[in-house]
Amino acid sequence: MRARRTLFRGRRPPPNDSQVDTMNLGLAPQTRFMLRQPFVAPFALRRFFAEGTTPDAAIGELRRELLTREARFAALLDATVFASSSNPYRRLFDHAGCEQGDVEALLARDGVDETLGTLAEGGVYLMPGEVKGVEDVVRGSLRFRLDSSELLAERYPRMASKPAFLSQTSGSTGAPVRTPTSLAWQERETLAFAAFLKAHDLFDHRLAAYEPMLAGVAAGIQSVNMMARLGVPLTRWFAREVPVSGVLEAAYFRLTAHQIAWAGERYGPGYARPERVRRDEIGRIARWVESQRAAGARTCIRTVASNAARLARWALEHGVSLEGCTFIASGEPVTAAKRRVIQEAGARVAVLWGFEPGCVHIGLGCARPEHGDEMHVLSHSLAVVPHPEPQVEGVDGPIRPLLFTTLYLCAARLRINVSNGDFATLTRRECGCELEAAGLDLHVHDVGSYEKLTSEGLAYSRDQLFDVLETRLPERFGGGPGDYQLVEEEIEGGKTYLTLCVAPEVGQVDDAALLDLLAAELALGSRSNRFASGLWKTEGTLRVRREAPHASSRGKILPLRLTRHGRQPRGD
Repeated sequence: MRARRTLFRGRRPPPNDSQVDTMNLGLAPQTRFMLRQPFVAPFALRRFFAEGTTPDAAIGELRRELLTREARFAALLDATVFASSSNPYRRLFDHAGCEQGDVEALLARDGVDETLGTLAEGGVYLMPGEVKGVEDVVRGSLRFRLDSSELLAERYPRMASKPAFLSQTSGSTGAPVRTPTSLAWQERETLAFAAFLKAHDLFDHRLAAYEPMLAGVAAGIQSVNMMARLGVPLTRWFAREVPVSGVLEAAYFRLTAHQIAWAGERYGPGYARPERVRRDEIGRIARWVESQRAAGARTCIRTVASNAARLARWALEHGVSLEGCTFIASGEPVTAAKRRVIQEAGARVAVLWGFEPGCVHIGLGCARPEHGDEMHVLSHSLAVVPHPEPQVEGVDGPIRPLLFTTLYLCAARLRINVSNGDFATLTRRECGCELEAAGLDLHVHDVGSYEKLTSEGLAYSRDQLFDVLETRLPERFGGGPGDYQLVEEEIEGGKTYLTLCVAPEVGQVDDAALLDLLAAELALGSRSNRFASGLWKTEGTLRVRREAPHASSRGKILPLRLTRHGRQPRGD
């Protein structure tokens, strides 16, 4: 206990680079990995919170950083791709016949975005399965399979990233994938967050979070950390209950969450400790908004889009106004239905968009949008270009996923034209909000994913659905490939469902048994799968409908049907 008190007081760092040796305890590798991580957060966060920054200083630095994109990208390539012949990107550059001098000439002539588009046309990009190491990288005669750890910043001595939090997948579909979160990267993202908070007039709001105690890897709490760096204290942390895999995992997340709160309280502007809120206690949050309004204070709640809509529905049903409250929502699209129910409850919503691993933010909601989910791309830290070729056929035509490139050496992972399966519409326009005034003039809207189911702020890879829908369900209930299809859709009121469409030819089946097997199969393979499946089952997200699965114009029946968010498929 004496060592633990010293740890929390921050008097001296623990030995062995903030790691605890658990190698000889006879524990499973995943458990050993988790036990080593909770002791990183307080010391890494001390400087992050204590240094802080002002909104005006952050916005001024953001404007300056936008002028150095080409130089920083060139430095990134010099420190990684062209510093080692074994770098996986080097193999792609060599296959494309592109040398360092060629890239420098392209950057001088065309800038970062056009250069990356040219590189993508030459085959310099990575798709989701390639990044994970579960699919070969194939470009003409070139074929290889990379190890996902080859993209970690720690593999490159000149990348200045030291992660503050770490998690790790189980490795059921390939090598275990570590998920680092870089505080140095979050310092860079904070620059844009200053413009975002100013654009939506949120600096004087009382901030709360409706986020689970997954603090080491949860994007919502990382956003709260950046707001604290800008001087916005977290006044309440309503900790949503979520499924966990045993006592050790629950203890790990709880300890990490309390460490973050301790550091934010000790060195930052203030940081509330997490307080558990059961699903049937969501009214506590609405009552808190009501009490703050009565005291003359406006409020802001950081949560995922489904929770924002659920809280708004509760308020409408119980006659509680959410006037003066702004939701900062992410994790899934804020569709027209979700936005409508939030506004009917008296609140407003500002959207965010990001992806894992590494909790990287891509877009921050425009304060004067022409589209419901319109956002400004964080162009100082990322370059975003469309893939040169369509990858799949969606309901509204061929889909060209976006390719992301990190522009700072402090990135936790090296990303050069990497796809995560997301697609969207990119435009440039003058909107007149603070984000554009700060120099972020690239807009994005109609964001979707052809790779993932997304509900309750959680995502599930499309690749893992093939075996479930084409083999496991037909073996148990009849039919065959093409008779089962999952559709992500939304009903009035903003609730998102994952609907399992079953072809009528399959015959009569027990819906409850079908959903039980679907949930069990979705839970296999990794801790994240168990987490997502358990939460979807608890929230009643999974349901069955008897209708023929939708086929594309080419006759393909994909396991995950793509629909425009906020619009139900025909036949409902």
